[in-house]
Amino acid sequence: MSSDLLPQIDSPIFCRVSINNDEKWVHGIITYINLDKNIAEIFLSAKYFKSYFSEGSKIVIKSLDENCETLFTGSVSKKVISIRKQAITIQISKVLSYNNQRKHERFRVNYSCRVRYEENISYIANISDISLGGGLIHSDDFFEEGRKIDIDVFVTPKITISFTCKIIRRIANKSGGYSYGVQLANIDDENYNLLSELIEYLQTQKKHLAQEWNMFNRLKYSVYAISILGIFLLIFVVFASKAI
Repeated sequence: MSSDLLPQIDSPIFCRVSINNDEKWVHGIITYINLDKNIAEIFLSAKYFKSYFSEGSKIVIKSLDENCETLFTGSVSKKVISIRKQAITIQISKVLSYNNQRKHERFRVNYSCRVRYEENISYIANISDISLGGGLIHSDDFFEEGRKIDIDVFVTPKITISFTCKIIRRIANKSGGYSYGVQLANIDDENYNLLSELIEYLQTQKKHLAQEWNMFNRLKYSVYAISILGIFLLIFVVFASKAI
């Protein structure tokens, strides 16, 4: 990543944002980053500005491209929503970059799920991250790393996606319980089709954000153009009145 990056409108750099270590991640677009000055600006959907973000909040941003994942932490120094800008300014405190080892893009979700860990024994959990290759499970119960588990994800009251995963990582949460990184091990055709449809739907959410960003920029430049035209019109009227 260059030290001063201004992406083009037709190729946004998507990122995921978490405030104060919240497990809820939201999508954003990096519109400016300067690593020499430790400053970045993130475009976000207008619906998050009222209550989700506040100045001084600790923030984590993950940006992923084909070859590298960049993670940087910091704090929100400013949030602006106006005709000129709809973004939060980040004072960066730490930057980490590493090779992207993931084969599939991950998406933030918030679904209840059932973990079938042993025969005739199941546990209620929550899945906050999902992809075609696995996900991130949160549970108050302890499961062994390396163990295969069956998971039923309750997407809607009528749609459940079931598959078998292997626990590849376990992290104890500060608030209690555990977060489990799971890798997809086995899934039948019917459930794979359901999972693929879910991923396709989640991808549209990113497209909606990109559309909102494009609409915001078009509106901003339209206002600029109208303002400039109005100034020229005013000057013309003034000179015309003097000529008369």
